Amino acid sequence: MDAYDNRVFVSEIFWGLWLLPFGYLVFKSGFLPKTLGVLLMLGCFSYLIDFFGRLLFPHHAVPGFVMLPASLGEIGICLWLTIMGARKEVARMS
Repeated sequence: MDAYDNRVFVSEIFWGLWLLPFGYLVFKSGFLPKTLGVLLMLGCFSYLIDFFGRLLFPHHAVPGFVMLPASLGEIGICLWLTIMGARKEVARMS
């Protein structure tokens, strides 16, 4: 079980680094709300703060609110795409 926990712990780096370019693309897209892009970019730093906090100070807990932007951004983008979807405009024939 410790080996599994260590793999998940290391994978947090990649989860965090993935959110920075994804959040930037969401921010620049114009199709999705810019707020979601900002939350995703802040989520990148949330994961990194959590990782380095647990790595450098293993006996101290990282506060739970640190991961709030990541959670809101990831859940928000999932809900937005599920509810709003990718709507394709139909070309009108004149």
